[in-house]
Amino acid sequence: MTPIVFELFANLERLAGAKECRLDAVDDVATIGDALALLARERPELAGSLDRCACVSGDAIVRRADAVPSDGRIALLPPVAGG
Repeated sequence: MTPIVFELFANLERLAGAKECRLDAVDDVATIGDALALLARERPELAGSLDRCACVSGDAIVRRADAVPSDGRIALLPPVAGG
């Protein structure tokens, strides 16, 4: 099993009580969307916020249909309000 590390920011960090969440990916986790579904199952307190988050790998925003990055790191950026 390959670990997936989610980097959490803003309200996600507060909900999780941590800056990162590490999960062991099973074989059926191939895409960013699969990884988010796994995170929602394992950490239900985050599930309601995940649909609105941008997913980032390195310097690039990635789509939910994209493959999980080879390093297994996905940053989750919730929308920002204010101005």
